[in-house]
Amino acid sequence: MKIIKYSFFCKVTVMPVLFLFNILPCLNAQAAPAWVSNLERSYPSREWIAVTAQGSSQPQAESAAMNSLARAFKTDVTSITQASQQFTQIVNNSESKRTINFEESSNFLQDVNFSANIKGLIGVQIDVYRDNRGTVHVCARMNRSESAARYSGMIRENTAIINTLLAAAAAPGTFETYARLSFAHALAQVTDNFQNILEVLDPASANRRPSYGGAASIKTKMIECASLITIGIAVNTEQAANKTLFTRAAGSFFRDHGFKTNEQGAGDYTLRANIRLEDISQNVNSCRYYFDASLESRNGTSVFSFTEDDRKAHPNSQPEARRLAAQAVETSIKEAKFANEFNSWLNSFIN
Repeated sequence: MKIIKYSFFCKVTVMPVLFLFNILPCLNAQAAPAWVSNLERSYPSREWIAVTAQGSSQPQAESAAMNSLARAFKTDVTSITQASQQFTQIVNNSESKRTINFEESSNFLQDVNFSANIKGLIGVQIDVYRDNRGTVHVCARMNRSESAARYSGMIRENTAIINTLLAAAAAPGTFETYARLSFAHALAQVTDNFQNILEVLDPASANRRPSYGGAASIKTKMIECASLITIGIAVNTEQAANKTLFTRAAGSFFRDHGFKTNEQGAGDYTLRANIRLEDISQNVNSCRYYFDASLESRNGTSVFSFTEDDRKAHPNSQPEARRLAAQAVETSIKEAKFANEFNSWLNSFIN
């Protein structure tokens, strides 16, 4: 039987019934790209990190492709995305620092992809093909040499910044040293991740690891520095239960940073906090809180101050409104306004 090949326009000279039978596939789908049937031939592994995936929709297929691409780097999408977002935050926060300039890595903010399905990697190229059955095929790939050059540039720049911070972190047991080590540790974490990606793109780069020695070694130095600082906690408030609640919240916050704490008030520094809860008579089931705090050195000099007030309400109960106000203060200490302003104060030492 003679096999007839048809062009895009399906020009034929056979019987009409055969014409209808053979033209339908031609109209329903274009020819499949070569990578659908032979990925290695299209994108040789010596030059590319390439994967394919299928799905019933483009978002589904892209998500599957990204999972496969992440596995090629021996990690997962969540880890890649978190590292990229953390680095973005570091670069953004450094804009006001006169001595920290991410010239090479600032392009990362523009080039990295944070779309719904392809996240957190530089240099990812995507091809999409839908076959005549409606299945979506996606090819996600990274050119080894081009992507390796981008990651190498960021690693070199980050390493120089980390080493500068480490050199400046000479005075033990000070907030200045702690702040520099903390920033260096955060930057080293994402740089370690970039190094892992680079070593997949370019296996020879395993012999050219960053000179700072890894994030774990910097964290050890940071913890050692923090352990030399004791922060006393002195809370003044009306109710004993609230005093215990706020004292424990402050202790937990400072210990999470690695500092030692003394809930009896004595230390290298002392946090003096005055917290007042006040029922609002003209507003039923409402309570306003006032939160003022100061971190003082041994000689009584305030090095950090904080103030906050807000109102909380409950539809049915005044005691519940007071409880919500107390809870808001606890949250502020652990992870909200107080925590953010204290961390910003620490970061101010990185100049």
